[in-house]
Amino acid sequence: MVEAVIFDLGGTLFHGEDDVSKAVEGVYDALCNRGYELGETQFESLLKEANEQFAERYHGDYRRFHFGTFMETFFDVWGVEATEEEKEALDRLFWEIRLRHQYLDDHAESVLRFCRRRGFITGAITNGNRMMTETRLRSADIADKFDVVLCSTEIRAEKSTVKPFEIFLTEAGLDGADCVMVGDRLDEDMWANQVRMTTVYLSNGPTISRGPEREPDYTIDSLGELTRVISELELRPSK
Repeated sequence: MVEAVIFDLGGTLFHGEDDVSKAVEGVYDALCNRGYELGETQFESLLKEANEQFAERYHGDYRRFHFGTFMETFFDVWGVEATEEEKEALDRLFWEIRLRHQYLDDHAESVLRFCRRRGFITGAITNGNRMMTETRLRSADIADKFDVVLCSTEIRAEKSTVKPFEIFLTEAGLDGADCVMVGDRLDEDMWANQVRMTTVYLSNGPTISRGPEREPDYTIDSLGELTRVISELELRPSK
């Protein structure tokens, strides 16, 4: 039995080709416009080191999506002082630009319609903050397609742990065995199997895992294949 389908957002329902590079360019331009003396080569070097330190410090920590957290690491690496307001503004700018350059998966709308026609509870669990989540859903005009939306900064837990999936089950009033989780991260989304959810891994090419990976129940190469998987699951007895 399938009663709910839960989606990851970034990398599953939404994609970007040059979104990160555009956002990085925007932050560099903003730093220069604010009067910081910083060459492109130095910026790239600082950014690489900051990314490494940030991943080491904050993997699995919901605070990594609080605006200002990454830029605090960046300025620490650089050894330059900046106000909290400035760090927050630069982080926000990064995500505003990045989100503008993301797009909805070609199959997303048809898959969401399929879920509605079948009467499933439709959910989203995302590692991110409310602004990021609402911007994505609003820009694609799909906010009304979801019954339960959880973002890590609000529930104070990330998908590299089991807690977000437990919270979803509590809010939806469901058993994990009747839910399907769809995502593109083996080290995050597939943790849903710890609460007996059926996990579907969307293989979008190589991704860097930051923590322990979980084996998915199904692997698909396109979001459009999800309807077939769910149809098969509906024919099977409950776990």
